[in-house]
Amino acid sequence: MRENPSAGRFVAEEVLAAWDAQYDEARGMTRCFSSDSGYHTKLPAHSAVHGTRPSLEYAVLLLQSGRADRMERVERLITGVLDLQQTDPYAATYGIWPWYLEEPLDQMGTPDWNWADFCGGLLAQMLAKHGDPLPAALRGRMREALGHAGWSIFRRNVSPSYTNIAVMGGWVAAAAGELLDEPRLLDYGRRRLVRMVQYTAEQGGFNEYNSPMYTLLALIEAERALHLVADAKVREAAEALRQESWRMIADHYHPGTKQWAGPHARCYSDCLSAPSAAMISQRVGVAIPVHPEAGRKFDLTRDGGVGTFPMPCPDNLRARFTALPEDPTEIRQRFIRRDSDESSTWGTTWLSERACLGSVNRGTFWTQGRPVLGYWTLGEDHPPAVLRLRFLHDGRDFASGAVYTRQIGPRVVAALGLKLQRGDHHPYLDCPAGGLFEAEDFRLRCELQGHGARIRAVGPGRWELAAGGHRAVVHGGEGWFDGVAVRWEAGESEGRVYVEAICYHGARRGFDLAKLERVGLGLGIELLEGSAAASAGAIRMEWGEGESYWVRWEGQPGLESAGLEVEGSRRAIRPLANEL
Repeated sequence: MRENPSAGRFVAEEVLAAWDAQYDEARGMTRCFSSDSGYHTKLPAHSAVHGTRPSLEYAVLLLQSGRADRMERVERLITGVLDLQQTDPYAATYGIWPWYLEEPLDQMGTPDWNWADFCGGLLAQMLAKHGDPLPAALRGRMREALGHAGWSIFRRNVSPSYTNIAVMGGWVAAAAGELLDEPRLLDYGRRRLVRMVQYTAEQGGFNEYNSPMYTLLALIEAERALHLVADAKVREAAEALRQESWRMIADHYHPGTKQWAGPHARCYSDCLSAPSAAMISQRVGVAIPVHPEAGRKFDLTRDGGVGTFPMPCPDNLRARFTALPEDPTEIRQRFIRRDSDESSTWGTTWLSERACLGSVNRGTFWTQGRPVLGYWTLGEDHPPAVLRLRFLHDGRDFASGAVYTRQIGPRVVAALGLKLQRGDHHPYLDCPAGGLFEAEDFRLRCELQGHGARIRAVGPGRWELAAGGHRAVVHGGEGWFDGVAVRWEAGESEGRVYVEAICYHGARRGFDLAKLERVGLGLGIELLEGSAAASAGAIRMEWGEGESYWVRWEGQPGLESAGLEVEGSRRAIRPLANEL
């Protein structure tokens, strides 16, 4: 390990070596591969490129390592990124950077305004903690760039509903205000963070609810604010947000599977990624193994450990990472407040010693969403089973698909809906011209991934998805899509077993969601252990006036005689405020 005494930080040799290997001497920037996000960049996925944010992250690591022999490299990295910033205050993209050297802002699919926050934060950190060794001329350019980023953040002024960026932009603006002696930016950052604390209390939690990567990002940014900003009110707000982040994490951590229980507003993999697991482990002191299907290993463009200042988990929450407060435990939390409790967004999470199941009462099926998600243990030799509900358009998660649920214990009843004025893969960034989606396939899928996963029919309209000592029983109900009855099928592929409601499969044609005929679909999902009997109640659908219908799961033990019921809407004419 190398230590920079002035910063009091350590950099592992193997980490620094991995970044060293990605440095391009000819370009003076860090090599990486283009994202497969599908909306910000137009470059083919996984193309060899040079990244702006990774280059600044590498510069931070070199400065933290205290390597005086690398100062020339640090200067080249920073200068190369500064040259790519939009500095024209009249430009729509003022103050931000492109993702890659190879794709200027005017060539991107949709420029990412968050790059003012991400890159600006790294510049602020270097100026605050490592400014002395840098040449005066370079420090001057960095200050100018930070000013542009700060005013870009000010001008954009994101809502506190955009949780992680609301926190990040707040402290970056405040830090810019302190470093540049610009009281207006400091005051803006202070007000933004204080408002974020107030807003979160009003809502009941972060609007980007229970999101593994983004709750951790909010936590990391609160930690950075506490280390980099002196203003007392900023620090007070940052500490409140740090505590709120930990409450969210602790409430939803499942010790049995060592997973972050659902529902998730935003995530990038079905299981905790290696960086996310490492961040929690480092702060809690609990080892968290990584699911082999969780995705990437060390990734220079995404790992959030660069330039962070880890602080320990609050003592009063530490025990929650080794055991549940009681078995079973059920949590119901409001995440987004609207005019009534019924229209607000609520999450329900049921956790037992070996399994957990979570759902959100109103959510969408975009690729980062997990509106219904379950896990259970498969023994020490295998990663946990993963149960997930999805709605697919030509095999990809469909951002305009919506779901309405109600959950009691390990049982969820769900109704399908559609959102208008939404996108295909992303909620807003890839809306089709005229609202017309070209498609040859739409289907709702309940799938199980896990060692030894198997499926069998257990009665009319009922299927059992099993692995290890648990099983999920899917109860298929009546369904219609564009006036045609759906058909239920079971299958398996690529290590997964699933039950699907086929909404459409045929010749490619256009679908205008605003003009579809009857659309509605109901199902029930229950998570059972051992030989526990499945519910014999039927899934019933009742059509109302206009766009509404009701799905009722009859005969649930322990519930009212009417059973478990949820109201669905076949279409929503426009997105609701703060809705994810």
